[in-house]
Amino acid sequence: MIFLISLTSLVITLVILPGLSNVASKIGLMDLPHKRKIHMSPKPLVGGLGIFIAFFICSLLFISLSNLRGFYVGLIVLVITGFIDDFKGLNHRWKFAAQTFSAILMMYFSKTVLVSCGNLFSLGPIHLGILAIPITIFCVVGVINAMNMIDGIDGLAGGISFITLISFAILSYINHQKELMLLSIALSGAVVGFLKYNWHPSKLFMGDIGSGSLGFTTAFLAIAITQKHHTHVSPMVPILILAVPIVDTLTVMIKRKLKNKSPFHAGKDHIHHILLRMGFQKRTTVKIILFASSLFAILGILCAIMRVPDHYLFFIFFTYFILYFSSSFFVKELYIYKMKFTKRIGLAHGSK
Repeated sequence: MIFLISLTSLVITLVILPGLSNVASKIGLMDLPHKRKIHMSPKPLVGGLGIFIAFFICSLLFISLSNLRGFYVGLIVLVITGFIDDFKGLNHRWKFAAQTFSAILMMYFSKTVLVSCGNLFSLGPIHLGILAIPITIFCVVGVINAMNMIDGIDGLAGGISFITLISFAILSYINHQKELMLLSIALSGAVVGFLKYNWHPSKLFMGDIGSGSLGFTTAFLAIAITQKHHTHVSPMVPILILAVPIVDTLTVMIKRKLKNKSPFHAGKDHIHHILLRMGFQKRTTVKIILFASSLFAILGILCAIMRVPDHYLFFIFFTYFILYFSSSFFVKELYIYKMKFTKRIGLAHGSK
């Protein structure tokens, strides 16, 4: 069953994306080169659309929709919003309104709300009470934008999404949530199909349809898995799995705010931009980030299996945030050190 679902979504994505790319080029649904972008030629913005067409077909064929109505309705809202944004461009206020509305639909119809953050400080579980709804909206919107911001280089957002979805499939299995496991598997298969065309050098991009919808799906899964009655998964486990995009987004937003800029001001200050400036090739940059993401995913799964206390998980995440945030102020020094180290290695090899 698992293999069939994954294979079906993979094949559908592989088959429909070339056709969607041809349509995109005819109607102008293209991502054009820009000074703040890395690509040098126009790319069709249909990857996300292909992913979710395949995903919706698989869902209708294999997954019960009874407990997931709010999720699917919210997802459809974001797919439509993403398409409009990719095609015509939307003001960030309209995008936030759509993201907030999707979160509300998810909470109301799927009863998926963040009611507890776990025992983060070893002083007892933190129950959110009346703050549960606004904090849930904040978290969902935050993850959507974290996925959108990490989508800046071929294969990166898709790779992180695949790692996250496979991790959530494992956590759903541990938690005896079959529907969520099948949902994760179906979407991960579609993402693999997309990566066939998005790995460097890419033929197409996922666009806001993809990054926004994948962010919404990962946020929904993170909440649904950790807020179940008698759950085996700490709320901090998904945070660890998503540590790379979350910490990168927090760091960028804080630093932009310190410079009196809008946190959503476009720029080249994300982790992939930093690694590229340090001299790494695009493929190497993606592999480094995906390797780090995989390590956090493995750590999160192992912590869930071993029932590691919440405060230890919070300490790991907070330590990573502090280290990354601090080091981001010394990018120039890190680049100089890398160049000196590379030169020293080159001289050592040359003397042999």
